[in-house]
Amino acid sequence: MWRHYVYIHRRLDTLKIFYVGKGSHRTRNKVQTFERAYTDKNRNKHWNNIVNSVECSIEILCSCQTDEEAQRIEKGLIAFIGRKNLCNMTDGGDGHAGIISSDELRAKRKINSKGPRGEAWLNAIRAARKNGGNGGIVKKGDKLPASWVANLSAAKMGDKNPYFGKITAVAKLVLNLNSGVYYDSINEAALAHGVNPKTLYQYLDGSRINKTALTLV
Repeated sequence: MWRHYVYIHRRLDTLKIFYVGKGSHRTRNKVQTFERAYTDKNRNKHWNNIVNSVECSIEILCSCQTDEEAQRIEKGLIAFIGRKNLCNMTDGGDGHAGIISSDELRAKRKINSKGPRGEAWLNAIRAARKNGGNGGIVKKGDKLPASWVANLSAAKMGDKNPYFGKITAVAKLVLNLNSGVYYDSINEAALAHGVNPKTLYQYLDGSRINKTALTLV
């Protein structure tokens, strides 16, 4: 496995991805470690609210030969999923592209923008324009390459799936008390009765008044 990698954090109640990140692993006693994905707690308030309220999984999607490749994949995934659906504060990569700036930060940038530009800044702008005006970043609406789609699919197959080998409340039998019909899962029951799966889960776990004739077996 190459040193650089891209990872995701996923909610297990909805199986939706809520964070995309990248890192570089270390080898200790011949064991690869992924501190950035598993142990980094320097996250924003939105991320902490989710991990403190629901069970989550951490998945390593792919390894990359270079940090630049990991950045491209991270940015592409964030653009594909949409920042509004994620806890990410930026569009990905090492920089701060897309970050929502405070009024204080905007004021500092306004002052700094009046100073002379260095050669490094000019070269960075030239390189970005040469790559299409946005530094080669994947734009919203672009389709992911087939290799990325394959990596996403492979990350959820077999024992890599967070529900592999587990019996959870979502997978328990659901019974319709009126008709006597059984359903293999909450999702199946919700689909049959036109109810949102999350709403039905709340009905069945008692957190909301059950407005259906369904019950867990």
